[in-house]
Amino acid sequence: MIRRFQLSLLLCLLLLAGMGKTAVSPAVAQSGTAYQVFQLVNGFRAGYGLPPLQANSALSAAAQNQANYMAAHTIFSSHTGEGGSTPQSRANAFGYVGYVSENIVGGTGMTPNQGLIWWENSPVHYNTLVTTRYIEAGTGYATNGSENFYVLVVGRPSDAPPSNNPSNNSPAPLFVTPIQLSEPGEDGSIIHTLQEGQALWSLAAHYEVSLADLMLFNNLAENAILHPGDKVIIRLAEGQEPPPTPTPPLTHVVREGENAWVIAARYKLKLTDFFWLNGLDENSYLQPGEEVTVRLAEGQAPPPTPTPIVIHTIRSGQTLWDVALTYGISLDDLLAFNGLSADAILQVGQELRVRPPDPPTPTPTAAPPTAVSLPTTTVSLAITTPIPVERTAVPTLPAAMPTPTPTIGPSTTPTDQTGSNSVVILAVGLTIAAGALIVIGRRL
Repeated sequence: MIRRFQLSLLLCLLLLAGMGKTAVSPAVAQSGTAYQVFQLVNGFRAGYGLPPLQANSALSAAAQNQANYMAAHTIFSSHTGEGGSTPQSRANAFGYVGYVSENIVGGTGMTPNQGLIWWENSPVHYNTLVTTRYIEAGTGYATNGSENFYVLVVGRPSDAPPSNNPSNNSPAPLFVTPIQLSEPGEDGSIIHTLQEGQALWSLAAHYEVSLADLMLFNNLAENAILHPGDKVIIRLAEGQEPPPTPTPPLTHVVREGENAWVIAARYKLKLTDFFWLNGLDENSYLQPGEEVTVRLAEGQAPPPTPTPIVIHTIRSGQTLWDVALTYGISLDDLLAFNGLSADAILQVGQELRVRPPDPPTPTPTAAPPTAVSLPTTTVSLAITTPIPVERTAVPTLPAAMPTPTPTIGPSTTPTDQTGSNSVVILAVGLTIAAGALIVIGRRL
């Protein structure tokens, strides 16, 4: 019984040891060079106004697992891993529930920055770098001493069962032809002689220069074809002025696999501006060979500004990030407009507000009555010309006045009495006039 228990324990230990050879700790996957690749990818996305991919430990473990396998077997050109695994099955094995896509690249002495340039200059791998469908990522790095291998796995979490389709939409692998770097000449310039299997974008990756600079230095168009033996200027001579920058194109011909997101990012346009220039909306589909506008010519009248969309209806496969980026708003604003949390599950046909609600109309309030103060007018009445009053001396009456004898005839008024009455009447008139002026002044 004890022997059986020991044998069972030994078998469990052997199984665990075998699993340990395949599994990779997420901490290892996100350390050192692998994490440097992750930062380079997010830095590239930031240059196009795209949100960073969120680090995911399961995707990091899957990426590191594939990088280890590629380095151990010196494999450059296959997404198939140990035991026939695919990017999707590897992610699922490490506990990721969702859909994934994978970029791989490797080469002799290749640096992380060179690896990024390889992906950037390959249209299908470029699509993965600027994706909005996938929102999480993990990276892996391994070396066999001379060749370095890099893996990027991007994912979109989902409650639906993950697909085990081996194709999983991962881009075709990049087979890296070894390139011997040319030494600078006496004048500081670098000239490279093209060899069989080498392309302009591979030279850009190895020399760590931009593809746009190589095209500018060599006066090449985007669709130029190079042949073995061609001389390619990698760096200008010291003090040599570069040729004038060509005028940016006005239009772009849609290629196989390109969508509105890819084209807008390539020309550093907001997606809403790209739609506006071409009279499109998010429901429009682009066909290979179709010509679209990416810039207005000088003096060209812009198209009419469309009425802003307020409500968006969720389509299959869309995420909150997709909707926020489409309408140029932050994820926090989108969540606030709709009262959602970041882990909300969207349903096909669900409507989301993509513009802030109209502010409520303020209720008018009656203004408090304003006290009206009437100006006070002071009226001063000054009489500058004295009014002459003729007075008659009053005679002294005797102690005993004789009783006058009444006479019949016209009545007469004494002279002094007439003068007193005139003064009294004038004073009363002036008082009334002054009072009237004061009343009028107060009313004014």
